[in-house]
Parts: sequence; structure tokens; C-alpha cells
Amino acid sequence: MTSTDQDGAVGGPDRRTALQLAATAAVSGVLATGTGAPASASADTEPSAVTGPSAADGPLPAEPVADELAHYYRFWEIVQGRRLVKTHGYWAFDGPRIPFDPSGVHRLVENPDTQRLEEGSAARRASERCDRAYTEMLRTLNRVFDGHPEELRRAQKQMEALGKQARALMRMPSAPGAKTFLAPAFQLAEDR
Repeated sequence: MTSTDQDGAVGGPDRRTALQLAATAAVSGVLATGTGAPASASADTEPSAVTGPSAADGPLPAEPVADELAHYYRFWEIVQGRRLVKTHGYWAFDGPRIPFDPSGVHRLVENPDTQRLEEGSAARRASERCDRAYTEMLRTLNRVFDGHPEELRRAQKQMEALGKQARALMRMPSAPGAKTFLAPAFQLAEDR
């Protein structure tokens, strides 16, 4: 996480270390490179060593419009603990405070993989349902962009259904007595 200078500009000379969360590193990468992989990270880089964008990194990837910030700006607002606002000609996290209670974060397994779940288990079946729904939604979106825009509403309904399936999956413990919960693998289900 980066600090702000005395005028509230992102970056500044008194940078703080990033939060001890892998999500922080991902948000940093999205903001800095637009790809989701931190430009300054390598395979052995600790998430706490990666920081977000600074004034030296150049302008923000796009000019956010009031109430229409892209998701990565919203995520970075949570990390910063403040809303992103334009101040003195610069975008800065100087807006109202954003409360965040980490105890309310749903702990999900890292790197979910449907194939690693026990064959025939309720968890495996639920994950496979999500994978099939995800695959079908991608196929429909592909048809939309291949000249069939009339299928867009169908794709939207599939997205909504996938969201419901994913939320149901995320209520399932990853193992008996585990403190983590399953998460969608978002794997293509073509061979299943």
C-alpha cells in the first residue's frame, strides 16, 4: 500500500509497506500494469514487498469518472481506506474514509482446482456445476461477439446464475473442520 504525500497525491516520499495480503499485490499490479501481475514482483517476491502506483509511475491508467470507477480502483480504495478523489489536479485517496473489517472477509481456498476435489463428493459436484455454468457462459459470450448480439441477454442470465452457484459453493467448507471455504475454479468443462 502506498502512502500519500502532504497534498494527498498517491506515492510520495514516505511510502509504507504493502499490506500482508496477496490481494494487495494483485491490486497493485492491476493499477500499475493493468494486467493483474505486479510489474515489480517475481516468483520469490513477498506480497508485502510490492507497492501500488506512485506519482513516479505516471498517470492513472484511465481517468476515472465520478461514480464510475473501474473495479480495480474500487479495490484499491479499500486497500487505501479512503475514496479516490481529484485533489489539486491529482487523483488521490483523500476522500471519505472507507471502513474495513477484515473479520468480515470470507476465507476461501487459494488456487481452487475442481480436479483436486474428491471424485463424487458434494464439493466436487458443486465445483463441476460452476465450471459447466462458466464454460457455457463463455460460449454464449463468444457467440455474442461473433455476430449474435441478440444472445447478450442470455449471457447476462447465465452470469447471474453462475453468481448464485458460486456463492453456494463458497458456503461449503474446503474440508471437514477447515477454516476455509471452497471457491469457483473457473475451469473450462469441455472434457467433463
